[in-house]
Amino acid sequence: AIADPSQSELETNIERGLKAFLASGVTSTVEAGIDRPDELRAYQALWQRGQLPVRSYLMMIMADTLDELIDLGIQSGFGDPMLRIGPAKLFSDGSIGGRTARMRNPYEGQAENVGLWMQEPDDMKALVKKAHSAGFQVGIHAIGDAAIDLILDAYEAAQTADPRPDPRHRIEHCSIVDLATIDRIARLGVVPIPGTSFLYYFRDAYVQNLGMDRIRHTYGMRSFIDRGVIAAASTDAPVVPTSATIGLQTMMTRTDIDGHEVWTDEAVSLDDALRAYTVNGAYASHEEHLKGRLIPGMLGDVTIFETDLESVAPGDIGQIA
Repeated sequence: AIADPSQSELETNIERGLKAFLASGVTSTVEAGIDRPDELRAYQALWQRGQLPVRSYLMMIMADTLDELIDLGIQSGFGDPMLRIGPAKLFSDGSIGGRTARMRNPYEGQAENVGLWMQEPDDMKALVKKAHSAGFQVGIHAIGDAAIDLILDAYEAAQTADPRPDPRHRIEHCSIVDLATIDRIARLGVVPIPGTSFLYYFRDAYVQNLGMDRIRHTYGMRSFIDRGVIAAASTDAPVVPTSATIGLQTMMTRTDIDGHEVWTDEAVSLDDALRAYTVNGAYASHEEHLKGRLIPGMLGDVTIFETDLESVAPGDIGQIA
């Protein structure tokens, strides 16, 4: 019953959303799914007027945009440092809270429920191969361990059939993993995008639905680092707030909003947490030659906090503006 937003409304809402990120100290974002031409037009209109508040990397929904982009000869990376076409995007499963993330084993108390596939596995593999062969970086929403297995199978098959140098395919969220999966991620050069502040807001749902043992390495930045995996932290706003400092706090403390711990041996240092949001974020979008570090020749995007983060207790960093 609600009409589609007009071009002007889209532009206004995109600008408002990006300003919310900017107010949280975020200077680059990834739009997690463009599926309509007018959405892309709205981003371009803001870019043309110099009104994009932050740098934007646009994920293009495969089912709605891939064929057209291939026909035009467009690949991931098309654009400039302010606005770029990013990965071809696909959803493989659902969520932990909804008990729809695809799991190897059933959810607690539901012996028949292992979650769902958003589409048939063979169809997903075919789409990945098509996007890979067309020169796209691929980014797939995968939360459950069975979904992550499938996506890694798809990435490995696509690269074997059509080798490309450093495609850096991504797994958005990459939530329920074990050490063998992390080792495979490292071997394939895949980039996980863990929603690190999910544990801050949703720890109880994860424990209730899966049990504590199955989330041992969930958003485990320490395990990623130890195995040479470059993982780029995200918020997935508006699922959770735009605050990057909450993400820093959660990576450093592994505690939730109520102070409850979740596998604290996955905690990392402030330097490692900052790297996950800066250097690693740039790497995840093939832009480490442009941004992520303050050195000569790089873009000078700077966030200034009200106090020195190193002087603040890790459990208080989320309160810093």
